[in-house]
Amino acid sequence: MIVQMDNNNSHATIAYEYPLLERVRTYLRLEHILQALQPDTPVTLQNYTRYFSALFAILDLCERSDVRTDVQKDLERRKAQLKVWAQHPDVNQDSLEQTSNHVNQALQAIQPINRVGSNLKQDRLLSAIRQRFAMPGGTCNFDVPQLHFWLHQPQQVRDEDAARWWSELEILVNGLLLELELMRGQARFQPVSAPNGLLQESTEPLSLLRIRVPADLAAYPVISGHKQRFSIRFLRYEPINGKASVDEQVDFELALCP
Repeated sequence: MIVQMDNNNSHATIAYEYPLLERVRTYLRLEHILQALQPDTPVTLQNYTRYFSALFAILDLCERSDVRTDVQKDLERRKAQLKVWAQHPDVNQDSLEQTSNHVNQALQAIQPINRVGSNLKQDRLLSAIRQRFAMPGGTCNFDVPQLHFWLHQPQQVRDEDAARWWSELEILVNGLLLELELMRGQARFQPVSAPNGLLQESTEPLSLLRIRVPADLAAYPVISGHKQRFSIRFLRYEPINGKASVDEQVDFELALCP
């Protein structure tokens, strides 16, 4: 993602993010996959492979970890945190109340859910074609004639099915995106430097690193770490004399999200 730098600096930057907790890693993967699963985009012969691949990837991630419980716990922590902030004399009470309402609404919606997507596993079409999407070229009409038939139904029929499938995920998605928004909003970008292309830090517990690198820098950050320690090393996209690591100082922006 290319964005504009703040602080009266008009230079374009490339944004990177790195999760320092496993559940945040899952959140970011789901957010990434959701870009291919927009509920307002009709499913057609041209985009159906992208759509169903995204839908099944979301179900796989939700089955591997209890995303619903993680999102609920994180939102409950946000709720408690907002109550503490409400006691601060300089806080914007209107903005705080609006955020608290969003968190409360998301919690009320997500609490009754048991297993996300459990009804989708029972869907006749989805259960018939799911494994085929894991096979190279497995969605030919001779492999999944029922999908071929569905794709030739009126658009209204496909839209109704897609809306029904989306309704199984919508509550979780809304809570997850709200949590990511609040997480990102807790930290501002600060200018930092990586001497010899390397920055290593020990910090208070963190959930997420956000990085903005000048777009004209012919290098990218390789990030590693856990919630209390991380390192950022810059590597050249095109190695020089077989050497990829950057030896000079790199100036960039960093946000540490707790």
